Amino acid sequence: MTSHYWNDEQDEEPDGSSCKAADLAFALAARAIPADYTFALSRAVIGLLPWLPLVQGAGLYLTHGAESGNGWQRDVSEGALLYLPRRARLVLRLPLDRLDDARALAGHTLDISGFPLSIGEPGILPLSPSDTVYARHLIDEGDEETALLDKVAQTIDALGTTRRKIMCGKRRHILTPGGVLATRSVMVAGLTSSDSLVLFEKGIGSGRLLGCGLFVPYKRPNSATRHADE
Repeated sequence: MTSHYWNDEQDEEPDGSSCKAADLAFALAARAIPADYTFALSRAVIGLLPWLPLVQGAGLYLTHGAESGNGWQRDVSEGALLYLPRRARLVLRLPLDRLDDARALAGHTLDISGFPLSIGEPGILPLSPSDTVYARHLIDEGDEETALLDKVAQTIDALGTTRRKIMCGKRRHILTPGGVLATRSVMVAGLTSSDSLVLFEKGIGSGRLLGCGLFVPYKRPNSATRHADE
């Protein structure tokens, strides 16, 4: 991490920030789904909501608890299963005027590579300002962390926001029929309220319906923040 991406100066906080997008979180019922569920889940949801890829900024992700802790690590080997806790949710990031349309997903059972995933009723999760935001997956086409930091910084600048601190985290992989998609987690800190809402609405990079480029409020240790899944 270089000082170029870590600036401790503070901007004056503007008033009256509001978000033009929100998360629609669906309750889930399933014993287990494949650990590499991402592509199958995306295709199944789009099959029921074919308009979803046409909505600018639309995203899709699954919250399913911590990846590691208390001595255990999630199994990511071939054929491994993910056992969903009761609080797991399927989340759609949408403009406010498309939330009602997406409620049509409720009541359906998705086929996730041969495993049933039943979709319950949704609840709206407003996107509230946060000085620190986190993306679990950001598509990372190269091997150099600095290159990804440059890309994130340039994108944030192009959005007209002020980024103070950017840090890359864990490398991950998403399996698709076209091959393995490499990703890396990214945290952006020191944001004003309005700037954090811009990142929630716009995101960074491609692959939104695979859960990539979507920012959520960062969950600090011992925090009750309900969004971050890390």
